Amino acid sequence: MRMDLDDLSCPSCGGYVHPFLGACPACGASRRSRYADAAVDPDLRIRSLFDEPRVTNHVREVSLRYSLKRSGGPVSTELREGLATIADALAYDARVVGAQEAASRQAHVEIGVEALVVRERNPNREIARVPFDTILAIAHATKDGGRAGAWSGLVFDGRRDPAPLPPLDGDLVVTFASPAGLGRLALANRRGILASRAGPDHYATMGRWLGILAAADAEARWTAVGVRRHAAELGLAPPIDAAADPGTGDAARTAGGGGAAAEAGAVRAALEALEGLRTAGLVTDGEYAAKRREILARL
Repeated sequence: MRMDLDDLSCPSCGGYVHPFLGACPACGASRRSRYADAAVDPDLRIRSLFDEPRVTNHVREVSLRYSLKRSGGPVSTELREGLATIADALAYDARVVGAQEAASRQAHVEIGVEALVVRERNPNREIARVPFDTILAIAHATKDGGRAGAWSGLVFDGRRDPAPLPPLDGDLVVTFASPAGLGRLALANRRGILASRAGPDHYATMGRWLGILAAADAEARWTAVGVRRHAAELGLAPPIDAAADPGTGDAARTAGGGGAAAEAGAVRAALEALEGLRTAGLVTDGEYAAKRREILARL
């Protein structure tokens, strides 16, 4: 079962939620985790959402509005380029709390190849650098004036971890993982009569598009190192001892476990996850048999 564009959003507040989480960290609404699905088959085809008509049409429409290309050359429908255009449209009041602590009232947002970068341009000072694959949630302001930033905690694999993160006021709030623990980045309109400002739709669009990039990079990461290792990197699961559990992908090669042994371990994990799906009634007997043959064919 592949991911749809709506699968990346909280059904209640509309914010981005990492595919492995079983509830929205911002509002607490329950949702279906795709952790078991990714364990069976890591390729959930999230990258294909870049070319989904709802995405490309929206990118073209918003990019046209922000770039003012009423005539002349073609308007890009490329997601990363469109996000960079609107993110750079104004300066923000930025604040980082949690694992990092920083603030700026004249921050600019840059969309890098692998990370969301917030910096001041004069003087040149980096406020925050958040790799896309470490983003757990993105909440945005609503049209009725509601601000983002509530914190309900992380729900993963049936376990709820409230985590010591306070609410953070902002128009766009990004929750991310780091080796030092969880952190939150808040972006908001700057205060002042002459400061350029944006409405809630600006932040909703940024949050939606940034969420697609974050999910695609997360999928690339868990495909490379294995879903359990990716969950451990995010602080959702206990750390994995590379010597005791070589895992899959890059981690298996660096642990010296050998390609065949790593592949056998990946197949075993996929079969166990598939069995769990059947026990929970999430796949039919026919789907179970077909997927089991597919997994065993890897050996």
